[in-house]
Amino acid sequence: MSIAYNKFKKRHPYLNLIIIFIVASLLGILIEYIINGDFIGSGFYTALFLMIIYLLKAWLEQNNKKRKN
Repeated sequence: MSIAYNKFKKRHPYLNLIIIFIVASLLGILIEYIINGDFIGSGFYTALFLMIIYLLKAWLEQNNKKRKN
């Protein structure tokens, strides 16, 4: 399974990050709701900001690989 995941991650780095952030956000929302019984909507802004930073990082890494080849 890890070999298939590594291939997917190399082929689709942006989609991989988006899937990771969606799953992590859903888990965080679920845990927050189970523990406190409420939902904090401002957490979406933090997750969105972090997703943009990591997408930029992936884009820069991909551009550096293209330049080296």
